[in-house]
Amino acid sequence: MEYVQLKYKDLKDVRKQILEEQESICPICKKTVNKPVLDHHHKKKVGGTGLVRGVVCSSCNVFIAKIENNMKRYCIQPDEISDVLRNVADYFDKEQYPFIHPTEAPKKPKLKKSSYNRLRKIHLSKETKTKLPPYPKSGNITKILLKFYNRYGVEPEYYK
Repeated sequence: MEYVQLKYKDLKDVRKQILEEQESICPICKKTVNKPVLDHHHKKKVGGTGLVRGVVCSSCNVFIAKIENNMKRYCIQPDEISDVLRNVADYFDKEQYPFIHPTEAPKKPKLKKSSYNRLRKIHLSKETKTKLPPYPKSGNITKILLKFYNRYGVEPEYYK
């Protein structure tokens, strides 16, 4: 096969031609190409061929670059990348274990400061000797504070 060394002035026409051949579909995300980029196998960073691979979305191009630029960091050889990515896809598709990671535990809702201030205003208007607890720094409503909300018939509001 004979290779053609492109010039910058050729890029637009070649990109348009390949995009038509691909029927405007990105080979990575399989969606209509948004912000088309003429993708190529970089010689300098990953020891590639310099050959054009196709036209991809700009976001998919960034995704590819992140993979290629981090191969060395993760001890993946250039000739292993295709197999590793297939293994990643298989890993994503396999059935998951029935355990939820601790970092994914539901977060307690945080009490809005404005909700506390509304309660405080009502409490002060009642001329009671009972002291209202301070706004919790953590934002987590306490049982005592919840009793005050119930006593005054005020619905606590939380941040989303």
